[in-house]
Formats: sequence, C-alpha cells, structure tokens
Amino acid sequence: MRRPPPWRLRSISRPRRTPRRNPPRRPRDYGILRQDNAGREIKMEFSTAVKRFFLYDIVRGLTITLRHLVKKPVTLQYPDERWETAERFRGFLGLTRNFQTGEENCIGCLNCEKACPVDCITIVTADKGRAMHAKEFYIDYMRCMYCGLCVESCPTTPKSIVHTNQYETTGYFRDDLVYEKERLYDVWEKEVNFDGPRPWGKLFGLRDRENERRPAEPEPEAAAPSE
Repeated sequence: MRRPPPWRLRSISRPRRTPRRNPPRRPRDYGILRQDNAGREIKMEFSTAVKRFFLYDIVRGLTITLRHLVKKPVTLQYPDERWETAERFRGFLGLTRNFQTGEENCIGCLNCEKACPVDCITIVTADKGRAMHAKEFYIDYMRCMYCGLCVESCPTTPKSIVHTNQYETTGYFRDDLVYEKERLYDVWEKEVNFDGPRPWGKLFGLRDRENERRPAEPEPEAAAPSE
C-alpha cells in the first residue's frame, strides 16, 4: 500500500481551528446613550404618575361618552322608521303602465335584457296585433347589481322599467327573490302611491334629467306676412 505524502499526514493529524471572534466593542458614546435613556424613563414615569393622580383615563373616557350623548343618534326604529332615499336612488326595478289607459309601456324590444351585465333579466315576447309586448318578464334580484343600465337602454318615453325607492330584499326562499311580471308592476304601483321624493310625473331616467338641464334651443322667428 502506498504511503500518503507527509503534508497530507500533517493536515489529517492537525485539528481545524475555528476562527477567533473578537468580542463586540462598546461605542464611545455608550455613557451618553445611557444617560438619555435614564432621562427618558424618568419623564415617562412622571407623566404616568400625573395621569394616575388626575384620573386622566377616566376623564377621557367620560368625555367621549358625553360627546356621543349630545350627538344625534344614527340608529332608526326599523321598520317603523325608514331611511329617506335620494331622488336618484337605485332600488327595486319596476315595470310601468300608462297612467291614462293602464296599458303596458314595455314594447318587448329586449334592450334591457341585452344591456344587463349579469343576465338577471329574462323576457319572453309575443305579438299583440301589429305591436310586440313582453309576455313574461323575470328579474332575479339575487344577481342584480342595480347598475341602472337596463333603465338607460329603455327606448320608450316614459321609461317602461324604472328604479324605485324600495330596497328591502328579503324572503324565506330563493324563489321569492325572482320577481315575475305582475310583481314588478306591483312594485311600481306601490312606489306611485308612496309619497316620496321621486317625481314620477317628470323623471323616468337619468338621461331625461340631463336633457332637462340643457338650455332650450331658440325657436326660429316667424316670417312677417307679406302685404
């Protein structure tokens, strides 16, 4: 067997030395930092003693309590009291009728169904003589996001589908939140009979209000009659 070289034996026999680490040195301004910390601790203890002596925490808590006693309460005794909605509030959707004849304003154009981004409107149309009307009309309020695109896309005047001030979406079953045609008309009739801030006789869509705000174009002057 061949013998290893002497330098190899020397490296095997000697144990490896771990590098020696110097102990951390204290900064020169260690005494100054220690004095600053001591002064800070004294100030904190003094402020804590003053607060305990004058019951600062109790007085502060009572001040907040008294401040809320003077403020107007934000709660309502629901359902006896209800929030007053804004004029352009987007609540439940309802189908409208003609005030004089009682006929449906919907012409079955399917614009609201196409404009709905969540596909919560389903319409089944049928011919009514020469005109077309919505035979079945469904709105799934579990999916409705109240964006108002269906109201804006309605081409009729007044709007055949409008937002109301009603916002109570409750029911014992999921089928209760799928409104059919007759229930949508009931929603609108309930809104008409409700004495609320929404002027149903004038406003049926946001676009109508914008058109009202535009200045009217001057009418052309009539030509003088020739003699």
